[in-house]
Amino acid sequence: MLQSQLLRVKTSKGEIIPLFCSGENKSRHLELAKVIIDEFKESAASREKKKILNERISFLERNFDDYRLVRGLSTLLERRCQFKTTMSQRAENCEKLPSPVDIRRLLWEESSRRGFALTESRRQEILSAISLKTKVSPTFIVQSIWSDLDENMILELFDSVSAEELLGWYDLSLLQTLLFTCTRLEFSVKGGVNWKNILRKVKRLGLMYNLREQVTPSENADTENVYVGKGREHLYHVSTKNNSGSDSKLVCTIDGPVSLFKLTDRYGTSIAKLIPFIISSSWWYLSASIVRKTMSGKKIYEFKTSSSDLQQHNLREPSCNYKYTNNNHSNNNNNNNNNNNNYSRLTSSYFDSSVEEKFAVRFEHLANRWKIKREPDPLIVGNGVAFIPDFLFEKYGRKVYLEIVGFWTKEYLEKKFQKVSYILHNSNVDLFVAVDEELSCSKLFNSSSHDQSNDRIIFFRKTSVPVKKLQEYLRSIDKQQIELKMLDSDLRVRFDGTKDVISVEEISETHNVPIEIATALAIRDNNVNYLKIDSWFVSKSKVNVLAERLTGTTKFTKACAILSENSIPDACQAGLISMLGYDVVWPSMNSDDAVLVKRS
Repeated sequence: MLQSQLLRVKTSKGEIIPLFCSGENKSRHLELAKVIIDEFKESAASREKKKILNERISFLERNFDDYRLVRGLSTLLERRCQFKTTMSQRAENCEKLPSPVDIRRLLWEESSRRGFALTESRRQEILSAISLKTKVSPTFIVQSIWSDLDENMILELFDSVSAEELLGWYDLSLLQTLLFTCTRLEFSVKGGVNWKNILRKVKRLGLMYNLREQVTPSENADTENVYVGKGREHLYHVSTKNNSGSDSKLVCTIDGPVSLFKLTDRYGTSIAKLIPFIISSSWWYLSASIVRKTMSGKKIYEFKTSSSDLQQHNLREPSCNYKYTNNNHSNNNNNNNNNNNNYSRLTSSYFDSSVEEKFAVRFEHLANRWKIKREPDPLIVGNGVAFIPDFLFEKYGRKVYLEIVGFWTKEYLEKKFQKVSYILHNSNVDLFVAVDEELSCSKLFNSSSHDQSNDRIIFFRKTSVPVKKLQEYLRSIDKQQIELKMLDSDLRVRFDGTKDVISVEEISETHNVPIEIATALAIRDNNVNYLKIDSWFVSKSKVNVLAERLTGTTKFTKACAILSENSIPDACQAGLISMLGYDVVWPSMNSDDAVLVKRS
């Protein structure tokens, strides 16, 4: 993205049109791009100061009829440069040298004591005094005092690009800059995979959006079905034909930063980050309402573009071998002009909030072998609607979902409530909804307390979602599945007697059933000849043999050794000893002191 001062547009009859480089003057722009790239190459080869590079670019600005284009292209290329101070180059091969900031501070302090250096002799006295303190030469002090200023930085490296790549990058940056002040962004792409990827990015970036399926039965009539969400719900199948043969496509509308009451810059940046993912599709359409300052005040212009308008140009940021760095030693020169955001590479945390993270950690300790998945694949609900909840819990082929609802605008929450209510009432989806009762969203869900779906609503406080209600429901599914399988006379788990010790995990894998069901079936079908001890089944004949061998044994470690010699797993030994009628007494923490006591 570029600075707003470098935005190149023209307006006509309420429309705003960015001046892309892929238009009629593309060949001329290619020549200009080559010239600017060559200037950077020569400057890097000569290791020139940034001041000299800026003079080269200023000369081009004066001789080209559009200085914004020249400055915009050079701004992008500067992000592929690596600058260093002359002193930092010396410091790499020497002991630690004083920074320019330290030198300036010492000079001001020494000058305040000795008086202003109005003569050359006084100047040399001050330099000599600083030289003794820092143990560097006066020449070094003179050369380094202003070496950290931006204009005195040395261009050390330049990662060059082709003219075509530079123009594509410029057009992308121009588009991002234009949309930074939009009040509304509307777009459409083709392909379910593209929609899935884009809308996941929408969710990660925290953008508020509306989605609608636009059905066009004829050229003169349109009908729309509207669905709303915040990075969660969306229509999954797009660009299809319905039963009547009408065209159908999905349109996504995002509220722009200017329409919100706070976080304008961050929200605008998030929209800018989304643009590369939209235009990477083979077909895309984009429109927006843009706010511009005019002589008569602010005015809203309409903007439209599509892949057909820019199909001959590759809008993307070229890859770079290193990030743009400005090794400025001064901590006082950090300003907004150095915020060179890389919009083509997005990073995000695994969880959207601490609420989700805390819940996931708690649930994993109580999961009882239910698999938990963050942001599962889209769930087709009905009427072409897809829903991406926060969590999926899966077992026995059953899927249970959880959506955590936080606070947004009143309008968003009302639409969110309608959406969740529709899913709870009109689909067979196992969905739980966690609602923070301290926030405004709880009022909407409290109003449905009389509803039959209220048992699917979990209220929580202080960023901690309770797991009890969900856990009880999952346990009821466990119980239901076990009872169902127990009634199946064709499903048997019979041991052939060749093994004296069999693990529950082995039974589950052999018969391809969950562990809980494998355990219940094994107990039912083998209770005559086998005993269940913890997560193991041990033959009664083996147990009788071990009971005789443990007779007279008083040391716990000795008993464990006997069990190990008879292939009893360590995890099963304590349970087997207890089942044989022994208690283990621990006089100390040392296992050698533990003794067996036979229960009466």
